[in-house]
Amino acid sequence: MAAVPIGPLWTRMDRQDRHAAAGLSQRDVPTVPGVFAFYRDGDPIYSGRASSRHGLQARVWGECLQTGIDLSRSPFRRYVCEQLGIAKTLRTKIQPTVMTAVEIEPANEWIRGCEVSWVECTSPSEAETLETLLHAEWTPPMSRR
Repeated sequence: MAAVPIGPLWTRMDRQDRHAAAGLSQRDVPTVPGVFAFYRDGDPIYSGRASSRHGLQARVWGECLQTGIDLSRSPFRRYVCEQLGIAKTLRTKIQPTVMTAVEIEPANEWIRGCEVSWVECTSPSEAETLETLLHAEWTPPMSRR
């Protein structure tokens, strides 16, 4: 993977505690707004914001780390499937899902091998601003908009 451009916000994110995805529980993830990043082999691969009522817990735990067959709510899981050659994003967005547990398991396993960190924010608008500024410094390869 290409070197990550260093900027003050990515430096801040990189200094946050990293949590092994495989060992994370729902209660480990805060319910406040924030910005998060997934890492693979030490490199950031995806970042996003959490600004809903349940904050980081809803995005990180409730979407990115879920293992069910419905990928429509998680851009991260869809991009992992595409990166691994399992299915194109157009297929993984379909509701109701047309994916099977057997098809999705390699993506779930790959995600369990990641680490995740986050920066807590005081409001949804602060999380949105932080994500915008973070992506202005550098955007991880799986973070598309």
